[in-house]
Amino acid sequence: MGHTLFGALGLFSLNILLYCGHAQDVPQPVLTVSPSWTSPGDSVTLTCSVEPPSAGWRFFWYKAVPDMSSTYNYYTFKLLAGGTTGTEQDSYILHGQTHTAGYKCRAGRGDPVSYTQYSGVKFVWSGGVNPAASLTVSPHRLQHFSTESLSLICEGNSTEWRVMKVDEDGYVSSCSYWGEMTGSTCNTTRASSGVYWCESETQFSNAANITIHNPEEAASSSVFLVPLVVGLVSGVLLIILLLLFLRRYRKSEASSLSRSQRANQSAATDHMINQDESSLTYSVVQFKHLKKKEKHDEPDESPVYSDVRIPSAADDVTYVQVHPPTGKKSNEGKSRCVVEEETVYSEVKPRTSDE
Repeated sequence: MGHTLFGALGLFSLNILLYCGHAQDVPQPVLTVSPSWTSPGDSVTLTCSVEPPSAGWRFFWYKAVPDMSSTYNYYTFKLLAGGTTGTEQDSYILHGQTHTAGYKCRAGRGDPVSYTQYSGVKFVWSGGVNPAASLTVSPHRLQHFSTESLSLICEGNSTEWRVMKVDEDGYVSSCSYWGEMTGSTCNTTRASSGVYWCESETQFSNAANITIHNPEEAASSSVFLVPLVVGLVSGVLLIILLLLFLRRYRKSEASSLSRSQRANQSAATDHMINQDESSLTYSVVQFKHLKKKEKHDEPDESPVYSDVRIPSAADDVTYVQVHPPTGKKSNEGKSRCVVEEETVYSEVKPRTSDE
């Protein structure tokens, strides 16, 4: 009996080893979707890559169908229309994508066909509202703190719902792991950043990309942002002050230039006036003690001396001063006419070369 039990255990272990070795030899393709977020009516391209690349593969495409009865395997997979024989191309185009959906792929070759493993599930997200299935987030925003309570509400044409999430590492989980599902509402205080949506056996809702912040991280970010904002504001104010100073300097420079021009014009005008004045020649004649006789207007017999001063080279004005004789004769019995001293200026034009 003991030998029989020992033999059975050995055979079971051998089968496990053989299965594990065979699984390691079977490649697992990688599925990518583009774009991952769509608007209603967009086309989506699925690409299935097998490593290492080799010829002869045919590719099979599957759509995820929610399995509400399973706790761990959330989906079964159904071949897409026309995919029973597979495609030679490693890509598949979905036309008119209207809502959130999940997809898988695998490849096969040979006769009989030898298949690869299934790829991981990839989702195409749609933010558009689907009347048959919709998700509402409360509080109604996409930014939340980890200390807040979050409610995810499912509505649509179904009596059984579950809320699903794909986190930043690509791990798929349901509300039962990080919250509590009550009817069609998931309540949680342990939400993490990721994409959330509702699903029933036949429907996927719109998706919401929710970001959860840690209060301590938010505080440290604020501490970093405060000096950054202060530095930016200070830089802007400095630039404004420099611009104002430059503008004031230019105005001052323009004013100084204007004053200098006016001063030069004034100096030029004065110079012209001085030149006009310096070109005049004056003759100063001074008569003293001129007398009249009763019968004859004859000058005194004494000679008249004229004092003529020749101007210097620096002075263009010529002065002529004439002094009458100072000697006096008494004429008794005659009336005396005395002419008061008076200085007479006469403008004398200098002789030109034409005269």
